Amino acid sequence: MKIKEFLSPGFEVHQDLNPHLWQGNNIKPDVKNKLLTIARHFADYVDIEFPILDVVVTGGQTGKYYTDRSDLDLHLITDYSKIDCDQEVEELFDTKRLLYKEKYNITVKNIEVELYVEDVSKPAVGGSYSLLKDKWLRLSTSPTGEINQKKVNQQAEKLSILIRRIISSNDLEKLQTIKKTLKAYRQAGLSKDGEFGVANLTFKSLRNSGIIQELLDKIKELESEQLSLRQ
Repeated sequence: MKIKEFLSPGFEVHQDLNPHLWQGNNIKPDVKNKLLTIARHFADYVDIEFPILDVVVTGGQTGKYYTDRSDLDLHLITDYSKIDCDQEVEELFDTKRLLYKEKYNITVKNIEVELYVEDVSKPAVGGSYSLLKDKWLRLSTSPTGEINQKKVNQQAEKLSILIRRIISSNDLEKLQTIKKTLKAYRQAGLSKDGEFGVANLTFKSLRNSGIIQELLDKIKELESEQLSLRQ
């Protein structure tokens, strides 16, 4: 089977925001209250003192181009420069986020919730809705031109072949490198071309195909093996 046969473009066009989460242009009260509860729980789990300046919903579920695979990105906004700890702040928060995700499987209206601690100086690209202020900080954008689906499929197919080759190698260092490369590729593409640029849609296509999860699972497997001592 060719890779492109099971890749989705990472978005679907809808007339309105997801009615499970939104009432018109405002988030539903029960959804808002639950997300704030989750944010407080995650902040307690992180277990270091940090100021929460805002709690923001962002990502695919803030626009009309969501799919049944689009998760609900919940960002706790803070000022990294005000946090006193012995580790690199971004690395600490990312580790805590992954540990939290491993421990808890949290959904809201059957939509998976992804938690992040975001530095106020580096806001997420795309739509953002403040739960504390109960208003839009930035409306989600729409494609400004024709989406180059052919290029998205080509990029996704090439990257998918590369990722599978690296997974098969059982080389932990290479796996960790491609993980960082994919993250940097997506972030650079978002900054340059936005939500509907080739890089972001390529990443979403890879995620929708399941290969990103395969990569993460293989890294976890090899890290566990490396830390274990056999008889």
